[in-house]
Amino acid sequence: MSVYRSTLRFLHLVTHIFKGLFLSYTKLHGTQSHNLTETQHKIIQAWMHRSAEIIGIDIRVYGKFAESPTFVVANHISWLDILIISSVLPVSFLSKVEIRNWPFIGTLAAKAGTLFIRRGSKNGATEAINLMQTKLEAGHSVASFPEAKTTDGTSVHVFHSRLFAAAIKTESLIQPVALHYPHTNGTNPIVPYLNDTNLIKHAFQIMSAKRTIVEVTLCEPIQSKGQMRKQVAQSARNAIAQVMEAST
Repeated sequence: MSVYRSTLRFLHLVTHIFKGLFLSYTKLHGTQSHNLTETQHKIIQAWMHRSAEIIGIDIRVYGKFAESPTFVVANHISWLDILIISSVLPVSFLSKVEIRNWPFIGTLAAKAGTLFIRRGSKNGATEAINLMQTKLEAGHSVASFPEAKTTDGTSVHVFHSRLFAAAIKTESLIQPVALHYPHTNGTNPIVPYLNDTNLIKHAFQIMSAKRTIVEVTLCEPIQSKGQMRKQVAQSARNAIAQVMEAST
């Protein structure tokens, strides 16, 4: 670990964030969450990929992405997961509405087509499904973490099935994505971002490491047409678990 390395990366990242704000107002200005163009998605992916490089992330991708519209589901280990998937795939994430008010990050997230939802509210899940359905019907892809919480990366928890209803209603493909941060001991111990972890401290820990490798495996897409929510959720979870078991 190196304090000098993390400080340099942090300063570089701050500059890159301001570049992202400039791009968001000049290249993404006026867009809505459901109608980002292919060119705008490429701009977002390039900015995300460069962010990952600055932080010190080495992304290795295996497999092929299904054509849009697709419901992308992945196992969840760290805040890094969103950055990595967004740099690899043209997707918009679901996120809690509070992030919309975060300085800088909220603006970048909104311009990148994030679908903000009110988690924990009475109609939160229904609103999320409706937003996803609109996005998928417009021909674009949506991403989510069905475990609903981060893990230590050694196993894949049960996938909550409710959001899969949007894919079934629109007959969209479901793309399972397995995220693995390899290490000599199986899974890189500095990566998991668990409930009691301080975000700033964790970010500097990641940036102080020489390199952090992540393996992104795009599993075989799953057909949703005529399927049951729990059935496709279990199939997606199993596909990711198989990759994780083979990797550790």
